[in-house]
Amino acid sequence: MPPSVKLATRQFKSPETGAYLEVQVEFLAKGVTWLDSPDTTYRAGVTWTVVAYDSTGTVAGYGKSTARTGELTVPDDFIDVIRIPLKAGPHVMELEVEDLGNLDRPVLKYETVVSVDAGESMRISDLLVVQGVGPASDPPTSLTRSGRDILPLVDQRVSADVEHLLVYAELYGMSDLFGAGEPFLAVAGFRALGSEADWVEGTQRFFRLKAAEVMPMLEAVPVPGPGLYELVVQVMTPDQALLASSGLTLDLVSAEAQDAAVAAEMLSPFVQKYQDRDSLYGWIETLIPIADAGERRSIEYVLKGAELRSLQSFLDQFWLERNPSAPESAWLEYLREVEVANEAYGACPNREGHETDMGWILLRYGRPNTVVQRHHGTQYYPYEIWHYHKAGQFNNRRFLFYTPQVVGECFELLHSDHPQELRNADWLDILKTRELGHSVVETGMNQLGRRDTYSREEPEDLFFNPR
Repeated sequence: MPPSVKLATRQFKSPETGAYLEVQVEFLAKGVTWLDSPDTTYRAGVTWTVVAYDSTGTVAGYGKSTARTGELTVPDDFIDVIRIPLKAGPHVMELEVEDLGNLDRPVLKYETVVSVDAGESMRISDLLVVQGVGPASDPPTSLTRSGRDILPLVDQRVSADVEHLLVYAELYGMSDLFGAGEPFLAVAGFRALGSEADWVEGTQRFFRLKAAEVMPMLEAVPVPGPGLYELVVQVMTPDQALLASSGLTLDLVSAEAQDAAVAAEMLSPFVQKYQDRDSLYGWIETLIPIADAGERRSIEYVLKGAELRSLQSFLDQFWLERNPSAPESAWLEYLREVEVANEAYGACPNREGHETDMGWILLRYGRPNTVVQRHHGTQYYPYEIWHYHKAGQFNNRRFLFYTPQVVGECFELLHSDHPQELRNADWLDILKTRELGHSVVETGMNQLGRRDTYSREEPEDLFFNPR
């Protein structure tokens, strides 16, 4: 199995380089190889890389780091950080982790979508919950910032039994708003998730600060009881009018609840309903369209021969990460979409509807906002164009499906302008060829389109101007 990690991304701003993405990775002790020494100490190390692509598929940022532990008396999790300057907009981020203690292990590969805000408009950085702070290392390390070494909490699950959480943020352009050295108010506290009005009683704290161009803020905030909350930092005018705000969702969990879950290896009740190993694996396979790269690898390789308990744990964790407050509801809602895909696209031989290209896109991005169907009476192969106002993190995206068999309902994805899906520069030529020997794989697949978006060809007009 590849190494195990927890991942978080936070956005900050530098006066020299502008907006940058901070990629924080916690390498889990149980997921790396530990080398022991004669004096019964342990050490481990990993090499990891981050590559960010913009919406055209061009590399927009890159970082590489080697993280090694010191000599430890017991194996423990360890954290490293990579910072990448990025321009505003959505990006596909790819992460790879190699275990230096065992180079024969599979490399962890993971991808996700991150969106970077325009640096000029950013007044408050993303928030960090701090689990440790100390004097700055000499020379500075990846954990050094604002004259101190700050160890971030990568996980968004936090103990509700502590009295205070230490929160770090950076405030930008305050001297432009108030004048250099002038006083202003910042406020930090907790709100119930989804609430934009009332602060949780007893958690709100005001801080009187003096304006500067870049201001690090490290303050303690009282912790409410267990539950899902948003930790919020805001900047106020002297008469308490809101100027800027930044928030971070946290799941506050009591120590008793964590200990009980670990001791009993508790699973959500909805997961325990599945007692047949083979049928449960079949249901887990339906998650592939919405799974990340690491999860897909687990489903396709690791879980194929796993026992029932491992399958139940995977399904439980999968939905708890996506909807901690209602994992069963999220799972049942997804199953309804699987049924829709199976009903609508189940005519393909040897495949269920959710396994087809149309089923994949439906489950991954939801139902399209508009659909153009040209199945009959066209000089082209039968085709459909799906248009999404929002597909994942990307706006205004299109997917063109066609059936080169001319008859039948088994449509294949031929082209999309979504950066995470198939791109084919020759899609229009293929669509109007009707030569059965013509193969998609012989074309300029996954290149950027090169045609004039104002072409008079009907499929191009419909693709670039959906209605």
